[in-house]
Amino acid sequence: MYDNALKNPKNIRQLFEKLEKIRIPAYQRAYSWEQKNCEQFFEDLMEQNGKSYYLGQLLFEKDGSKFFIIDGQQRLTTTLLFLSALNKVKSVRGEETASIKDTYLTDVFRTIEDDQVIFKKVTQKHLISKIDNTETLSQKRIVNAFVLFETKLDDLDNDRLSQLQHSLETAVINTFYISSKVEATQVFEYQNNRGKSLSTFEIIKAYLMHQLYIHSPDNAQANNAVKDIQNNISKVYRYIECVEGYFSESELLNNYCLLFYGIQGTTEDVKKQLEKQSDRVNWIQLFFENFVELTHSAKSIVTNKDDSTLANLFLLGNAANWKIIALALYYKGENSGDKYRNILKLLEILCFKLKLGDYRTDRLPTFARNYFNRLKDYNFNSLYIEIKQATEVGFNWYWNDNDKFRNIINNYFDSDKMHYSGNRIKFVLWQYENHLRSQSRSGLLMDKALFDQYTIEHINPQNPKHKEHSELFKKDYLHLSGNLALLTRSQNSQFTNKSFEDKRDLFQNTALISYTEIRNNSQWEENEILNRHEKISNFAKVYFDTSKI
Repeated sequence: MYDNALKNPKNIRQLFEKLEKIRIPAYQRAYSWEQKNCEQFFEDLMEQNGKSYYLGQLLFEKDGSKFFIIDGQQRLTTTLLFLSALNKVKSVRGEETASIKDTYLTDVFRTIEDDQVIFKKVTQKHLISKIDNTETLSQKRIVNAFVLFETKLDDLDNDRLSQLQHSLETAVINTFYISSKVEATQVFEYQNNRGKSLSTFEIIKAYLMHQLYIHSPDNAQANNAVKDIQNNISKVYRYIECVEGYFSESELLNNYCLLFYGIQGTTEDVKKQLEKQSDRVNWIQLFFENFVELTHSAKSIVTNKDDSTLANLFLLGNAANWKIIALALYYKGENSGDKYRNILKLLEILCFKLKLGDYRTDRLPTFARNYFNRLKDYNFNSLYIEIKQATEVGFNWYWNDNDKFRNIINNYFDSDKMHYSGNRIKFVLWQYENHLRSQSRSGLLMDKALFDQYTIEHINPQNPKHKEHSELFKKDYLHLSGNLALLTRSQNSQFTNKSFEDKRDLFQNTALISYTEIRNNSQWEENEILNRHEKISNFAKVYFDTSKI
């Protein structure tokens, strides 16, 4: 299976001197290292003090003169980004850089096609200032990694730079070459069972591809099947990257397995499901084909994320698994019309209600599976009816004793005096802001990243510097919704514990319309807080009303 390891390159420099074409295959995930990973990489190098260290195993699939890296692509990509940043810093200082540039910063190494143009601009041309429109998260990570390394390296003297270069170029590697896709599945499965740190999908992918090899009648058929699966996996990874920040890989896998097979997205459950199949090769191929379609549905959802009905659900988070409902609707093509929008609005209200109590049952996956598989004549209308019922009375009959679940939002505003907890009031204040914007015909705020920048600030501060709140004020007014407002994190630090008189001037610089009704007051005490609380409360009771949905 392997070429003789003794003949293989023993370090990074030898690798780039011996191999002419190193490629990352399309079915591998794109560059995924975040800042913390790159910082750890840098710290590991710094600790070597000029000595070489162990960079790990690199596994290649050999195809003619091309070597496709199937294990180690993240480390190797980061190595190139580091050496490129080192090259730039040394070049600016007038140091010799030909050995780096001629050996590493060439077309010997190419990343996936979607990111290659950006990767080449960064590593070979250092055109960071010219890159103003990255299209994918992996492209942003490539740029960010280079900038991080450049910044850190620029703080070091030339001797230290030379030490780091020596440590990386002589970093010990173990390289192995295989010559067929079948062998690749075997090796990946072998590594996988020995604690390799992989995502659940990567583990399942490796296991199923190896099982396909085992159950195929011959290697030629297995190689062809594996090639088709790799094409599908390439699409899956591209779609998953498109939805990052909205859907995680694990929740897509889990929801897929729930909808199609009624199982959890775990390696053990997938193995058990495979064991039940008479035609395992066909089942494995369909597993990846169907997963492509479901991840494409997720991409379509995120494409429409600026639709208010979807945007609000993403802001609320995962109090219940509303995403499995959305995925089922998009997969079936029933994602338009009044009833579709009503379902999403009901899900928004349901998720908010669940945030107000300690509820742990979630029947949305069951509803979604019944709808997706048309079990017992369950259809689009059946889905709507069950979601509406759950929104009004909850998932369990006892949740609504004495109409508790039905009235949970009204009670939250009428009886609860502590609204300064969790993210619940933040969502209400955000929608209240959009309500005021719609009245003034201003643009609505839908962006999740913008929402995440905001925190909650007390208008009349919690701990004023020049006076002490009464116990009654602390209990009944301080944390009431009428005394709470949205502020960005940076603004919040400016406002902390300042008096209302001081804050009122700062409020002039806020972009939110809701501050107009705050800064027009000369004081902010009990009456002002109650008046604003009543406005917010009345808005929320209408906003979360299900009677007309």
